[in-house]
Amino acid sequence: MTAAAPDLSDIDAAIAKGEWWLRLLEELAESGVALAGELAASVKEGRMKATDAADLYVRISAAVRQAIAMSMRLEAALRGLTALRTCTVQEIAAAKARALAQAEADAAARDEARAKAKARREARKEQVRELVMEVIDREATDREDHENLSLALEQRLSFDPAYTDIDSLPLRETVERICADLTITPDWSRWEAGRWKPRNETFQPAWRGRDGPVPRPHEVPTVALAAETTDPPPSAATARLE
Repeated sequence: MTAAAPDLSDIDAAIAKGEWWLRLLEELAESGVALAGELAASVKEGRMKATDAADLYVRISAAVRQAIAMSMRLEAALRGLTALRTCTVQEIAAAKARALAQAEADAAARDEARAKAKARREARKEQVRELVMEVIDREATDREDHENLSLALEQRLSFDPAYTDIDSLPLRETVERICADLTITPDWSRWEAGRWKPRNETFQPAWRGRDGPVPRPHEVPTVALAAETTDPPPSAATARLE
């Protein structure tokens, strides 16, 4: 729990009051010195007997000494209060600087954590994309079917809330869920250690050679996916996604 910052107004008020008392004591001391001078002048001019003046001089000088002693003690107290206020101001400034530095460090740590989490999600997304694309490469019946499946895959990876935390889900479970969404059936006998086992033969659908190379889903503009509001009438190639 963070302690509340001290209230400097109490110290300021004490300093102001002490300075007022110090001025009053100085005035009293000056008045006493002036009275002692007048007594000496009265005795010298014969207006007062020396015996009478001596008693008054003793009492005045005692009052002056007391006022001076009190002034000295009050000055020391004021110096202590002033030093305390200076230290308090410095402590407050240091506490604010520490709090600001801690806030900046916390913000940097959060940004770093978010960046790492995003990197993990993107890495897992790319891993899932490649694994599912291999299934699409084998399952698609023609180029149109391949493109529809690829777009559907990218829509799920980019916009489907079910795959927001894709990096925290088991890899096979994620691949299995997306394949089920796309109604494609992987050959799970080829799954081993988080990947498809390679086959000896090179797989190349006959239609791919006729229609040219097929773009990967990450090559399809994402904005085009987000902008689509209506779909054309389903063809035989898209029936599997409905």
